[in-house]
Amino acid sequence: MHAVDSQDQRRPRYRYVVNCDGAQMFVYARSLATVVRIDGGVDAANAGQIAAEVRRFTKARTPLIIDLSHLDFLGIEGFQQLLALNHQHQAAGLYCRIVTGVALRPLVRVVRDHGLPLVRSVPEALQLIEDALATRRQAPGMVR
Repeated sequence: MHAVDSQDQRRPRYRYVVNCDGAQMFVYARSLATVVRIDGGVDAANAGQIAAEVRRFTKARTPLIIDLSHLDFLGIEGFQQLLALNHQHQAAGLYCRIVTGVALRPLVRVVRDHGLPLVRSVPEALQLIEDALATRRQAPGMVR
C-alpha cells in the first residue's frame, strides 16, 4: 500500500479536453461553476477555435471561470476574442471571471480600460460566486 499524495487528491478531474492548434483546453465542473483552463499559446491560428469552444460552455448558463494562469502566450487575436466573449457574457447577464496570468498581464497593462473581470486564482473566483449567491439569497424580495 502506498500513500496518496494530497496534491493528487485536489487536482480536478477534467471532463473535457480539446487540442486547439498549439493550445489545450481542460474543462471541469466545480460545485459553483464550469472552469475552462487554457494552456499553451493563443494566436491568430487558434483564437477563433478556442472562443468557439468556450461559447459551447456558456450555453449551460452557469457561472464560467476562464483560467489563463497556465497560458504561455496570448496574441492580440486571442485578446480580442477574450474581449468579445466578455462583452457577450455581460450582455447576456452571465457570470464570468478570468484568472489572469503572465501571458495576459502585458496586454491589460497596455489596454487599461479593457473591462475584463480579472481574478488571481480559481479559488478566488469561486469565492466571489459563493459570496454573490449568498447575497442574493439574503436579499429580501428578490425575484429569480
